[in-house]
Amino acid sequence: MHTLSCGAARPTDFDEHIDALKFYNSAAETIAPIERRIRAEMERELGADWCGHWTEGLPEFAEAPNQVNIIEIARLWMYAKSLGLVEWGKMRYNLLSGNGGHWFPGEMANKLEDERRLLDAVSNSPFSARIPQILREAHEMLYAEPKKRLSQS
Repeated sequence: MHTLSCGAARPTDFDEHIDALKFYNSAAETIAPIERRIRAEMERELGADWCGHWTEGLPEFAEAPNQVNIIEIARLWMYAKSLGLVEWGKMRYNLLSGNGGHWFPGEMANKLEDERRLLDAVSNSPFSARIPQILREAHEMLYAEPKKRLSQS
């Protein structure tokens, strides 16, 4: 888990969070089997090679053609495709292109204009041939109305 946002409207909204503290001293043992199942599902869907090396050779958004955030888009595609997190991916993807401020920098995949420039930019990736299709698929799967960060809506 990367971020947890809790919106509490009444004191009882914290009951589950307080209850979870009983696992605090055994977090590693509690989380390990869950993480193994998640990783196994991702590897089953996408392959162990992809899961172990997908970030290699991908440029940061500032160095990517048209500042497309290739790494973030590939990450969102990976979770949406392998774990069914499409709605979560849509929410995050649509924060790109200036809608999420510094928290979600870079552009969406539809800002790519020249596939040759993209292939040059990802040439050091072991998956360079797959990246253009992954970006297209991600945009088709995840694009919706642009969103604002929760704190701005």
